[in-house]
Amino acid sequence: MKKTMRNTFLYTFIISLAAGLSIAASVSAHAAVTSFKDVPKSSDHHAAILNLAERGIIQGYEDGTFQPDATLTRAHASKILALSLKLDTRNVKDPGFKDLNKNQWYYGYVAALANAGYISGFEDGTFRPNAPMTRAHASKIIDLSYKLPLEANSENPFKDVSNSAWYAKHVRTLVENKVTKGKTSITFEPNANVTRAQMASFVVRSEDLVRAANIAEETKTKIRAIVLENSAIEKDGKKVSQASYDQKTDTLTMTAFNRDEGLKAIQGLGFFSDKLLALGVSHIRIADGPLINVVDNRTAAKQQLQELMTDMLKAPKDKTNGDLVANNIKVTLFGQSEGIQFWEYFIVNLRVFVGEK
Repeated sequence: MKKTMRNTFLYTFIISLAAGLSIAASVSAHAAVTSFKDVPKSSDHHAAILNLAERGIIQGYEDGTFQPDATLTRAHASKILALSLKLDTRNVKDPGFKDLNKNQWYYGYVAALANAGYISGFEDGTFRPNAPMTRAHASKIIDLSYKLPLEANSENPFKDVSNSAWYAKHVRTLVENKVTKGKTSITFEPNANVTRAQMASFVVRSEDLVRAANIAEETKTKIRAIVLENSAIEKDGKKVSQASYDQKTDTLTMTAFNRDEGLKAIQGLGFFSDKLLALGVSHIRIADGPLINVVDNRTAAKQQLQELMTDMLKAPKDKTNGDLVANNIKVTLFGQSEGIQFWEYFIVNLRVFVGEK
């Protein structure tokens, strides 16, 4: 089984495709707000803005507004990202930008992001904190900061994003992860400025993706531990079945030491284990066969899965490893944990000894 990588996650997280966020130059540092006069509930960015405001990541103005359509500066974008990522903004090293000093309110945020490698300045050695955050720069910073699960493997649909542009891969990664989308189906407008509302939505969507990926990863780790644990079933003092894992070949081998009791006992091992249901596993597929619901009728499902596997058994010339053998069977487990869909697959060898070994 291949090691889990960024682009192996399968998750379903309902995220709107709108845009949105911001902070203000003269902000009110009072208690968390529950609404802004200029952010109606009908706004695509309403939920994201309130999400960040209630967590103290963004703030509105003293007049009760948020000014969602105002342009976001690079300084304010740095604050939002650093707080969202929970970076240490005090114990930082000087990033060396000519126009940045320790007395500026945004110094710690910019330095923390720069120290982590998430943000950089311009070729002239400046950071330009008061310059607008463009869609191209936001794409790079968000991609690097949140390590988005799906990589940019799709074709570039945007006529105004050259494949050789420094931001091209980052733009496609954000679009593939549905953090944002183009201004049209064929334009992205990389040099356009990001609004306060748009940044809010970008950040919340990215946080949701990270959460989804983490939940899927944690669940799959638990599943892997259960499926690959070496175990055996005995009857009348004799071992009738066994599951073992070869770390070198990353393969699970399931052995039945006799055709009747051995095969029946296999239903308690490996990916047949009842422990998997508690982790959210709901369906299993053998090779390219049908998707089997393993929740509704557990006994029947186990029997169906076993039959699909045993149909692949063949008599080998060398019967050292079994009278009947099926190698390299791809077994895929599907499920859901905390609303996040996931899948994990295993390569399985099935060995059956017709009589007692």
